[in-house]
Amino acid sequence: MRIDIRSAVVSDIEGMSEVVDSAWRVNYRDIFDEETIAAFTGERRRKSFAQLLDNGADIFVLTVDMKITAVCAAVKPESNKTADIAEILLLYVTPEFQRTGQGRKLLSHTLRKMREKGYSGAVLSTAEKNIPALEFYRKFGFTKIKTREYNGVSYVDLKIDF
Repeated sequence: MRIDIRSAVVSDIEGMSEVVDSAWRVNYRDIFDEETIAAFTGERRRKSFAQLLDNGADIFVLTVDMKITAVCAAVKPESNKTADIAEILLLYVTPEFQRTGQGRKLLSHTLRKMREKGYSGAVLSTAEKNIPALEFYRKFGFTKIKTREYNGVSYVDLKIDF
């Protein structure tokens, strides 16, 4: 089994979308209703990845035997373009490869690349009910900044300093 991590390209959009869509269906089935999950998957997800790539986001994919099994994206936060903090927009591992270390490898790679670009830390947000993700990020060294509500869902904002 060959594992590689590389920057995403336009031809990866379909594979990245499949990873995120499958993870949403499994990981969020107890957090969001089917209508919400459907609204954030499929064609909307593909358009989102295309826009991120067009806007210069740092998107990395982890492949197993050349098949994309995990994706992570980071940007300079829209809310503070002068900050030296990266925003991790997403980190997803296809369900069959969750809890195999792929998320850890890909997030480590992404954070290392953000440090190399001069960022002093990173922030991210996850649903408060997404306990496995919260535990993963806390073990990684992320700490809670605040909890906030958005569209009836509680989110936890987390930060890590480099």
